[in-house]
Amino acid sequence: MNLFLLSQLLACGAFMLDVLAFQFSRRVVSLTFLACSTSLLAFHFWLLDETSASGMMILAACRYLTATITTRSTLKWSFLGASVLCSLMTWQHPADALPLAGSLMMTLAAFQPDAGRLRILTLGGSLFWLSNNLLAGSPVAVVMEATFMMSTLISYRRLKQAKGMG
Repeated sequence: MNLFLLSQLLACGAFMLDVLAFQFSRRVVSLTFLACSTSLLAFHFWLLDETSASGMMILAACRYLTATITTRSTLKWSFLGASVLCSLMTWQHPADALPLAGSLMMTLAAFQPDAGRLRILTLGGSLFWLSNNLLAGSPVAVVMEATFMMSTLISYRRLKQAKGMG
């Protein structure tokens, strides 16, 4: 099996976890699914020689696991700083700004105690990752991110309806 095919299979696994992630109302469960998904994506991007994106996904997995335990602001700022540092250390080309922007938005999202804000900020970060996946030439990751965005929108709507706001 060649490395590109393996990368696409890993992205498929992440895809399934992403679709499930926000179908749970408890943020801890959603964040746990996202930690598993981003772990697979770290390896996916590494196989595609997208070092910056891979590093951001490793940080994302750690961030999501941490956010299942706490939403402390000091940890949020630590992960924001780690994202910038990771980006500086792995920078290869201007497109590496996309994983950085996506990671920063997703970090802000992960440390939101409110499930609705978590989903809205996640959508913003997903736009940057969708752009990155297009430029990285990963068809499965593009479909995954677009579907993840739709799943997040659906779950946000369901969350609003459950709270009697929609």
